[in-house]
Parts: sequence; structure tokens; C-alpha cells
Amino acid sequence: MGWFRAIPLLMFPAILYAAVAMTMEHSAIRASLDQIFLSLNLPSGAIFTVTRGHALTMLAAGLLFIEVIKSTSTSTASLVENGLAFVVFIVAFIFFLLNPAFGTIEFALIMAMMLIDFMAGFVVMTISSRRDVAWAT
Repeated sequence: MGWFRAIPLLMFPAILYAAVAMTMEHSAIRASLDQIFLSLNLPSGAIFTVTRGHALTMLAAGLLFIEVIKSTSTSTASLVENGLAFVVFIVAFIFFLLNPAFGTIEFALIMAMMLIDFMAGFVVMTISSRRDVAWAT
């Protein structure tokens, strides 16, 4: 089960996005992301609407929270996960730059969350490793 901790969870919203984006043209992707996913009537009378793009971004934000919690561990799986998170970010960044289907704000936000995940893991590991090192005086 330790290998499961080494999987970057933000890879899943990116794969979900890619599975849809690779089958459509850019205008169709935008239309798909703008479709209503959830609509609620609030007691105030306002209508709360969540689009598919918003839902995907909220899913990624929830997974980012889990990733930040996972990064507080200093195990080998955390080191591997942090390295894989960086690789996943680089792949996403290349797709963002080179493939028009990935040039949406939703994918850019998921990609930014990937970068935050990597940076949080790097900072936590750096700080915790300083505590583990015994300096000779």
C-alpha cells in the first residue's frame, strides 16, 4: 500500500481533462466545460450554478489539500511522490504550451495546483531534513 502514497493525486484531474480534451476541438472543449454540472436554488433566491469546469477545478483543489497533507511525511514514498509530481507538472506544462486543447483556464489552474503541490513537498522536505541532520560542533 506504500506505493499508493507515491502516486500524485493531481494527475487524475489532468488525466480526466485529457481524456475529454483529446477527443474534441478547442471550441467544443470550452462548450463542454461551460455546461452546467450542478444548479441549486438558495434560500436567498439566488441560483447557485457550478459548471463542469468549476467542478473539475474544485476536485483538483480537494486533491491538492490531500497532497499537502501527504507532503508532511518524510518517507521514501513522499520523496518518490514529490519527484513524480514534478514530472507530471512538466508534462502538463508541455501540453499547455503546445496543444491548443489544453489552453483553458481550468487546465491552467490544475497545472498551477501541481506546481504548488511540488513546491509544498519540496519546502516541507527541506525543513524536515534540516531537523534530522545533526551538525557537529
